[in-house]
Amino acid sequence: MTSAPTIAGIGVVSPESHQVRSQGPFQLRRIRPGISLGQPDDAGFGGLGVIDHARLQPGLVVRMHEHRNDEIISYMRAGRMQHTDSAGKSELISPDRLMVMNAGRGFHHEERVVGDDQIEMLQIFVRPEAADEEPIVQFVQLDEIKRNDQWRLLTGPKGSGAPTFVRQAVYLYDTHLSAGQSIDLPSKPGFDRWLYVFQGRISAGQHDVGTHTALMLAADQAEMNVTAVQETDLVVFLVDRNAKFSRGGTISG
Repeated sequence: MTSAPTIAGIGVVSPESHQVRSQGPFQLRRIRPGISLGQPDDAGFGGLGVIDHARLQPGLVVRMHEHRNDEIISYMRAGRMQHTDSAGKSELISPDRLMVMNAGRGFHHEERVVGDDQIEMLQIFVRPEAADEEPIVQFVQLDEIKRNDQWRLLTGPKGSGAPTFVRQAVYLYDTHLSAGQSIDLPSKPGFDRWLYVFQGRISAGQHDVGTHTALMLAADQAEMNVTAVQETDLVVFLVDRNAKFSRGGTISG
């Protein structure tokens, strides 16, 4: 694998670059996290392949379907969803219950909106280090208090100590910032950062960044402090873009 293209300064992934579609009770904003890096035939950000920012209306059922070689993080901020899969699991997912599906060589699942509330979530497709590994599904209970004005680690590589894992050099953190609150972005040597405003508005250096906008920062970029202009939900990925990854995923490839 060739070296990943360098990020110049702070890169921006604007909402205008998203693929947006709406089909009745299903609204989807597909985000290609490396779209502005100018990589031929690849709009991913290293092992971070695709992110779907989805809204699902009450009563919606996404029927049983298959994924291969996607590491899928289901991160919810509103609503509840019943997950059923080919491994015999049937679990409720919600803002305080995270699911990671490591699809490997093949995994089927179905999702059903539960109750009267709209779901708003990110479905994050990570590219694994290698194709056709053992399929696994993980669930973990989250403490919502631990994301208030601080970073909460949700996912990391195997052995990282994160509560869930993906088979890739990718970390995921989230936070809920009160209006006026400032915070430094997490960092690790050799890991570029991809920051997404799920909802709200922040100032970051010279950038005023609102809902659905992302910033890319190179690993050697000076420490970055962000301030919430209003109450804001953020996620940030730390990605070693020079790590090996498979492009055999159903979605992530």
